[in-house]
Amino acid sequence: MTDSQRLLEQAIEHQRGGRAEAAEWLYRAVLALDVDHAEANHNLGIIEIERGDLDAGLDHVRHALDQAPEIGGYWLTLVEGLLLAGRAAEAAEVMERARGLGLDSPEADALAQRITEAMAATPTPTPTPTPTPASASAAAPLSSAPTMPASSAGNDSLLLTMDDGVRIHVPNDIDALPTYLLLECEDWPEPELALARRLVEPDDLVLDLGAGLGAYTLAMAHAMGQGNGRVLALEPVTEAAGLLARSLAENALETRVVLQQRAIGDGAGEVGIRVRRAARPHDLGDSFETRTVGALTLDELLADAAWPAGASPSLVRLDLAAEHLPAVLRAGGRFFAAHDPLLMFRVAPDCDLGALRQAVETLGYALYRQVDALSALAPCGTAETLDARRRNLFACAPARAERLRARGLMV
Repeated sequence: MTDSQRLLEQAIEHQRGGRAEAAEWLYRAVLALDVDHAEANHNLGIIEIERGDLDAGLDHVRHALDQAPEIGGYWLTLVEGLLLAGRAAEAAEVMERARGLGLDSPEADALAQRITEAMAATPTPTPTPTPTPASASAAAPLSSAPTMPASSAGNDSLLLTMDDGVRIHVPNDIDALPTYLLLECEDWPEPELALARRLVEPDDLVLDLGAGLGAYTLAMAHAMGQGNGRVLALEPVTEAAGLLARSLAENALETRVVLQQRAIGDGAGEVGIRVRRAARPHDLGDSFETRTVGALTLDELLADAAWPAGASPSLVRLDLAAEHLPAVLRAGGRFFAAHDPLLMFRVAPDCDLGALRQAVETLGYALYRQVDALSALAPCGTAETLDARRRNLFACAPARAERLRARGLMV
């Protein structure tokens, strides 16, 4: 499937679901790749006509007809748009051309009657009918339907669907890195996410420390199904935390996820974090700003009011630079004395595996990596070279490893 086709299908899904703003954004993305894409032009024209931007909408529908004059539904949309614009005579001319090309349907007959009535008298304002967007595989004549409800995505976000059906709010900017990646891959492009979905069980407690937009938080909470599991998610960046909160509401996961706008670190109080102003896929420069945010250690998190009483975490995801991991683990002495969760943490291909192994061995843990073909974990030696796709490593204690082997999640 081409990029244009994938974007088009997502746009049609949004348009049919009443999320016009998200659909418009995706149609424009299709047109950025192929300015002459007939279906994207047509369906974008529908959205513009519905909101009263008649000239722009009619231009897009005409462009669609230039590329695909054989599709009757496009002619009907143009006629209806002209009627809504009060241009009955022009609508009559278009209908005559369409009839000459063989357009014959009840919808065409109904529009012809409306043209006759409009030309006989000045029409009174009527509610704008809503054409149905053409499907990705066939374009049937369009008919009137109730007006679409307002989009569930705001101007600052775009609502996308991941592989497991979870809907996630991302920045409404095709050049923003998370948006670009999710549109390109149709899922978060880390092979460890698929394993994370399998690791969680219905009644687990999972910590996502540095949750970002929530790809892992949402996926793991969704994977718990109807169980009583919980996810404790920390995200210090205001914009990301806000989008994650909207995603939780979109997926009805607010009661399953506790979201706090704080950072995890090796000390309490406030810390400075570097936040990329605009994470763009082709940006070669560093465009960061430093923000001061509240932080706490793993030991302090254990004593925090948000901690579920009596619960023991099965998985802790730490989204921080690998060089900070040893200090964060050292600041969690009481935490690891009480619990033995599987750790998941970010790495770079050139990271020092020896230093990481030493850091986790102080906890009695061993280092593991994912074997993608098996979607399972295997021991990671310090002499290995991580491939460029490897974004996360794991570590756990022997007892936890045995439980994972019993579930077929470790070799």
